[in-house]
Amino acid sequence: MGNSFIVIEDDRFGLKTIAHCVIGIILFIIANIVAAILSNVLSNIITVHSIIIIINCCFNILFFLLLISLYIRKGLKKRLDFFRINNVKPSKLFILISIILPGCVIGFYYCFLSGILSVNNIKIYEKICFAVSIGLSAGVCEEILFRGYIMKLVEIRWNRKIAAFVPSALFALLHISGSMSIIDILQLLLAGITVGVMFSSVTYAKDTVNNSIVIHGVWNFFILGIIGISVKPDTTPLASYVIRSENIWITGGTFGIESGLPAIIGYCIVILFAVLRKHKIEK
Repeated sequence: MGNSFIVIEDDRFGLKTIAHCVIGIILFIIANIVAAILSNVLSNIITVHSIIIIINCCFNILFFLLLISLYIRKGLKKRLDFFRINNVKPSKLFILISIILPGCVIGFYYCFLSGILSVNNIKIYEKICFAVSIGLSAGVCEEILFRGYIMKLVEIRWNRKIAAFVPSALFALLHISGSMSIIDILQLLLAGITVGVMFSSVTYAKDTVNNSIVIHGVWNFFILGIIGISVKPDTTPLASYVIRSENIWITGGTFGIESGLPAIIGYCIVILFAVLRKHKIEK
């Protein structure tokens, strides 16, 4: 029975695929918990919070890579590159896109919407470390889990189209919080699935998760860590731009501008670029 479970190509009803996906998510959660516990212990010794933020980020990435690598190699008897977790260098095109995408979204809000810009210059090093941390940890761990591991499992059982959609929907569902209204949830699902398909398309374009890691990481760095754009002041990022708008398609609702229409349009444009890139390579 054990050998049957690890043969992922033989899964008539998709139950093994679902089980392996759940295991991957559990490993992701375990890595986060262990990293948080160890970082908390070290915080009693290291009093500089910015250093603890970076240590937690490194632990998070290290433990997740260790756990998922062990499970893929020893549990599934597969190589990491089977799941597009490889050493392929990120494409210059996608590196450029990773900068242009958040730049255009931030530029739209700053140029076309009135608001108040302020710099949170208290504990500036801590805020920069937070920006780096949220970019690296989410970029590396989430992309390896969703666009590497889960997407390949779904692709084997069904096909690439479903594989691009399912991890994207799961990715969106995991971002839902209890404070959201039905409208907020629907908007988040639309944006979450779109951005997930964007990351999937970018991964398929060059058969590596490294390009989606870069785009996801740089997006989080700028949007969540450097310039926070919202309807209320936010002291977490380095700078805050408080916009004057009640239109949920502009504000993104409870989840924020990542669910807003400007961001969704940006995701769609990148999807188009990625699909065209893939077609060009196949020719």
